[in-house]
Amino acid sequence: MPNGFAYLALFAWPLVAWALFRALPLHKALIWTMLGGYLILPSGTGIKLPMIPSLDKHSISAVSALIFCRIYAPHPVGTSGNTQVWTVGRTAVTALVVLLVSSPFLTVLTNPEPLFYGPRFIPGLRPYDILSMISWAVMSILSFFLARRHLNTPEAHREFLRVFVFGGLVCSLPALVEVRLSPQLHTWIYGFFPHDFAQHIRAGGFRPILFLSHGLMVGIFFCLSTLAALVLWREARRENKPAFRWLCASLWLMAILVMVKSVGALAIALMLGLVVGLMGRRLQVLLAVIVAGVVLFYPMMRGAGYVPVDEIYDLALSYSEDRAQSFKFRLDNEDVLLARANEKPFWGWGGWGRNQIFDPVTGRMTSVTDGIWIILIGVYGWAGYIAYFGLLTLPILLFSLHQRRFGPSLITPGLIILLSAVLIDFLPNAGLVPYVWMMAGALAGFVMQPVREAGKAVSPQHRMTSAPRWRPLLG
Repeated sequence: MPNGFAYLALFAWPLVAWALFRALPLHKALIWTMLGGYLILPSGTGIKLPMIPSLDKHSISAVSALIFCRIYAPHPVGTSGNTQVWTVGRTAVTALVVLLVSSPFLTVLTNPEPLFYGPRFIPGLRPYDILSMISWAVMSILSFFLARRHLNTPEAHREFLRVFVFGGLVCSLPALVEVRLSPQLHTWIYGFFPHDFAQHIRAGGFRPILFLSHGLMVGIFFCLSTLAALVLWREARRENKPAFRWLCASLWLMAILVMVKSVGALAIALMLGLVVGLMGRRLQVLLAVIVAGVVLFYPMMRGAGYVPVDEIYDLALSYSEDRAQSFKFRLDNEDVLLARANEKPFWGWGGWGRNQIFDPVTGRMTSVTDGIWIILIGVYGWAGYIAYFGLLTLPILLFSLHQRRFGPSLITPGLIILLSAVLIDFLPNAGLVPYVWMMAGALAGFVMQPVREAGKAVSPQHRMTSAPRWRPLLG
């Protein structure tokens, strides 16, 4: 049960956001409002109102950012010179958004029947559920559109990477405290533990949780922080600027990642860290495209048996029998949940746990959903899955098609590598949080900018005026 300070911190965050937007340039304030709220505010705390998503740390941060971006964003002005607006990407994004917000209609219409499992009764979906599902979808992608509008420049991408590194360095000290003393900070400050404590006992020690919802979220965050430091190190070397500090930061963050005992995040960091440290931008983007393609079609490949799960299980068994059994448990659940999803493949089963497996006698839930892909395809069907993962992978695909016009910088390809790391993590886990949508939105806004006939992106100075710092909310 959250204490009073948890609710105070949650609902005081708009004041913190206001101070950030007053003190910092807009793109920095937006990043710090979203990522700071994610790292600092309590998990599992919120107020649920009818037909709208819970007012928790994700929604309050996003709505605060939306309001202050509207207030402090400068007026857009017309571009000078002859420009060619690339409409292919805009059309694709629009189509995916329309699919995302319209698919709940058909999900509800195809699930009117109640379900009975012994004493358990699950109601059929009603028109009320349409509004609830649409509002949840809109709130989910709000960060995407904020980033597409305000984080679509290389400087914003560079700041995004810096914030990941700085956030990782700041969080590394409390993470070490929890590695040593057990994950207690959330309980000490906010009055409760947001997950199952037993899941955070690992290898004779503890896995930190900080103020996130699970220790796995801590692991992937340190993975991204490590990769961001490596990207900034490579870019500093390319620009002949001091780079040693970024290398030291990456080594420290990698050491922290080892100590937080998240094997999957560590494997991703090692693999993609070699890519960032040794490969050029074209090979980095090529690898990201391969990752995006695999993730986009993963449910189909998984169902057809093209994913080498047995080989992965044998590899996990050689590392740890406990980790191998955990992996086997996930595979067994994915098999039954995928079979369940295939009963309604196009529009899914909807909410209320209708996509889960229950014992027909006792009514007890017997399935466990881990990967976000199996959740989305079970709840929303292929329509929802394509909408969500299409928005996450489309910026990578578009960048790869037109990367020659974006110059030699490693910053934006580095941000693409960070997004690829999260996409890989989505296969076993369900960490679709706002900063992931922000990365996708920042990349989408960058690749869909108007371009000059000479092939150069229109500079922000031609698209924005430098003043004013304030304009009406509805202006």
